[in-house]
Amino acid sequence: MNDLFDFLTQNKADEAQVVFLMLFSCGIALFHTIIFSGLFNFKFPGWLFFVFCPLFVGVSYLIDDHYPLAVVLLLFVSVFVFAIIGMIYSGIKSSKEEKIETEKFNRKHNIPKTTFGQKILGLLILVSLGGTFYYLAVSENLKLLFLIIPGFIIIKNIFFPNSKSRFFRTQAILPTSKIGAAAMGLVEVEGDLEEIEPIISPYFNKPCIGYSYKIEKESKPDDDGRTTYSTIFSEVKTGKFKIKDETGSVVVDGEGLEYFFDRIDNQAGGKTRYSETYLKHNDYMFLIGYAGSDNGSTIIQKGNSDTVFGIAEPRSISFRNKFKPLLDSFLITLFFISLLLIYIILN
Repeated sequence: MNDLFDFLTQNKADEAQVVFLMLFSCGIALFHTIIFSGLFNFKFPGWLFFVFCPLFVGVSYLIDDHYPLAVVLLLFVSVFVFAIIGMIYSGIKSSKEEKIETEKFNRKHNIPKTTFGQKILGLLILVSLGGTFYYLAVSENLKLLFLIIPGFIIIKNIFFPNSKSRFFRTQAILPTSKIGAAAMGLVEVEGDLEEIEPIISPYFNKPCIGYSYKIEKESKPDDDGRTTYSTIFSEVKTGKFKIKDETGSVVVDGEGLEYFFDRIDNQAGGKTRYSETYLKHNDYMFLIGYAGSDNGSTIIQKGNSDTVFGIAEPRSISFRNKFKPLLDSFLITLFFISLLLIYIILN
């Protein structure tokens, strides 16, 4: 340390050099001002560093004419030190502020917190994936990922389908019933909706049979400059209504009803976007649910937790039924071609 100090102070500075160093320190002062006001968000007079830095150099010259160069180097290095500390501080502060805003948002919309068990499960999954990748890399068997990843996707789709897949699978095997002749149990019906208990949508305050509400945050533009959005909150709520065809009508208890159509009826916002989709009076819809008895009258509702209970537009159902077999044939052919290529690669 003493050797470094001796090296920095071995050269004397004359008055002209001190004036130049004081002017040079004003450039350093500009960076200090930006760092402390921008990253640390400190409030201070804009001239503070433009006075302090040259003054520091000048006072060091009065103390010892060997010091000014060392002081300027110290000020220059401090720019990088304070910038790194400032970025860390700013990142921690932004993270805390974002966490506070997220907690306020979650309380407003009654979103439950992630439980400790869910966090542990997520951590175990990440560790397992990382451990698997590391093991395959060490054992020089990374090519097995060509089998593991497709196999995982196939197992997930077959044994753990999402609610949308279950809805369309059920639709494919369940016959459409006339409402007047619908039997008890899982039914598939089609008809016009009639409003019984209108509800008000949360953002646009529209009266409707039911709504699907979504809040999205703007993400950073991709390489092509296209802006994308990620969903931070979604809610589906439906009241009681009737669905009717030429043979009659039946009451539907909309609690737990899922929407399987992509229509957007109202949308607003910029960086935060609000979207609403409505079930409206006289909408012509396709419905799958559990038909039961309510004081002698038939009612369609959710049933148990495994019962499919969803609604979709008939034209999307017709389109899917027409082209889904072609798509399935294409995917099966593609799957076997992929297996053949994987076998060739592995051998």
